Amino acid sequence: MSMLEKIEKDASTSKADAGAAAFIPQITIGAFTLTDDTRSVVDRAGADRRMTRTTLTSERGGIDAAIATFAEQATPKLLIIEVEEDASTLFAKLDRLAEICPPDTIVILLGACNDVMLYRDLKRNGISEYLVTPIQPLELINSIADLFEEDTERRAPVTAFVGARGGAGTSTLAQNTAWLMAHRCSTSVLLIDFDMAAGTCGFRLDLDPTMTVATALEEGERLDKTVLDRMIQRGDSGFSVLCSPADLTDISDYEMTNIRRLVDVARTMTSHVVLDLPSRWSRTIQGFLELADQVVLVAAPDLVSLRNGGKIAQNMRRARPNDPPPLLALSQIGVPRCQQIPPEQFTKTVGLDLRAEIPFDAATFSAAENEGRLVAQAASGSGAAKSMAPLASVLSGQEVKQSGRRRGLLPRLRRALS
Repeated sequence: MSMLEKIEKDASTSKADAGAAAFIPQITIGAFTLTDDTRSVVDRAGADRRMTRTTLTSERGGIDAAIATFAEQATPKLLIIEVEEDASTLFAKLDRLAEICPPDTIVILLGACNDVMLYRDLKRNGISEYLVTPIQPLELINSIADLFEEDTERRAPVTAFVGARGGAGTSTLAQNTAWLMAHRCSTSVLLIDFDMAAGTCGFRLDLDPTMTVATALEEGERLDKTVLDRMIQRGDSGFSVLCSPADLTDISDYEMTNIRRLVDVARTMTSHVVLDLPSRWSRTIQGFLELADQVVLVAAPDLVSLRNGGKIAQNMRRARPNDPPPLLALSQIGVPRCQQIPPEQFTKTVGLDLRAEIPFDAATFSAAENEGRLVAQAASGSGAAKSMAPLASVLSGQEVKQSGRRRGLLPRLRRALS
């Protein structure tokens, strides 16, 4: 199977994974487990980036411990309780629990009994959800999100492009992929250039914005859809851009809360958000990667990218244990008179699947840049543009449509004579 066939086969799955990330609202959660495995799942779910706004306490003891605990203290908004009692004993204990809990307390039960009748009886008795163990962290998180659907922000997926080193082509790939998603995949996209000092988005698209990412971040908690809508540059086919100031004097240490606010608002205004991140590792970059549903790691086939890419991949496996691994894109393939690491060896070393190979084509890229256009716009039939299309398909979950071709004189004459 070719790489393109494999990518197109995985496209629908990738889209589902990206869109499934619902951040849980700010609630208190009390978990009472019986087994080490279940407690491990609850703790891993609590440490997930989607649960950062929650306050979770985890204890051993099941429903008996929950009854004893909340007879003396206030009940959290959500209870997660592992049970092993038979039906008659279980319902008697649930009645005791109901006597000490407020009526609006939400309860999720975890148990090994896979019985439809038990599930229906529990639902009739006010239990919000029953999950059959063993479960996975994301299964628990998604169940919580479903219960808080009105409060949970169902938002557009976010893809962050990060480079293994400077000059690897991260911004080029982020910009062209976002454009392709909007123009060839029928997906509205908002591209945000977070390289505050040296961002190239406005330059490459021949834009001269009066308001930038810095302007949006300065709004802080005042930022909303109406305010942000005035700041973004709108193109055709649902392609929008929020440019960086590209100001070398902008060395501000922006608060992560304001960055999160900007991304959160952006997610409510489009079908997909693409973040173009600067290629220098920092605590802020780590924060961006915790916000993103999918990450594209862009590298050149050289030793520096290999070293840095391996470290970034390891870091993300630790920081995002319940998320898919980054998608790897190799750029600048085939630079003349340059010894490069073969793509197969590069991917094996960093432990990531290769999703795009961008050939080196200095003439095409520089010609497009001089026109104030992207390669995907100016040279859609080039090998470089075609190599980016599969990545756009994976991220959008849509097939990349071919660009319209100009009709020559003969077809026009035939139409005129018919």
